[in-house]
Amino acid sequence: MEEKYCPNCGAKLDDDSMFCADCGKKLEVEAINCPDCGAKLKKDSVFCSECGKKIIEKESKTMFCQHCGEKIDINAEICPHCGVRLKNPLADTATNALNTVQKGVDEGVSLLSKYLTLKNVTIVILVLIIIGLVIYSPTIIDHLTPYKKVDSTYIANPVPNEKVQFDAEYVGHTGWNSGIVYFYFPLITENDVLKVGDQYIILQGDYSGHGLYGHEGQMVHLEGRFPSTGVSTERMADGYIDGHWFGADTIELI
Repeated sequence: MEEKYCPNCGAKLDDDSMFCADCGKKLEVEAINCPDCGAKLKKDSVFCSECGKKIIEKESKTMFCQHCGEKIDINAEICPHCGVRLKNPLADTATNALNTVQKGVDEGVSLLSKYLTLKNVTIVILVLIIIGLVIYSPTIIDHLTPYKKVDSTYIANPVPNEKVQFDAEYVGHTGWNSGIVYFYFPLITENDVLKVGDQYIILQGDYSGHGLYGHEGQMVHLEGRFPSTGVSTERMADGYIDGHWFGADTIELI
């Protein structure tokens, strides 16, 4: 039992003390009245000290029997009045709640498994691979295709956009070499010109970016594509030439 002390002087008190034995302080004790005789009692009294009336009864949760309607203990499995075996409503409620939760969990797992099975994931991956191949296959195939080695016979009638390679002699670049023409047409682009056998090749792009200027007469290895079969007539310092345009991926002096 919890020990009691005087709130005024701190002296230890007896459980039923009304006054402190050391300082005489009157102690305030929580009290209740007996419901039968009205006597003043301690709050936790079980029986009245005057009339003997039982004050506190053990609290008990109750319910009504579903068969006879009498009030009975909520935990009773058999009604003491009619003898009928009872169902526990709290247990039923808890069981029903657990069953509902379990059912929801099972349905969620089932739904998730339905859409995330290994089979479905595999199908999705395969579909994505197929789509990627359809979109990028031309680029992939072109990248893996090697450059075909050709000669002057091929160059005379090239296949447009076919990847080819060959060695050619650098002969110079196109241009009018006239200050008067440059004065009126300052934006004319000069292009490098190479020769394979009797076939001339005109490189696309400004000659100044190819690094060939000044290497006239030297052999050059080229890799790339002819954009068309057409022949273009271009002027050089010593006259005109007819050549095929060539888009080079690789230009190497050899």
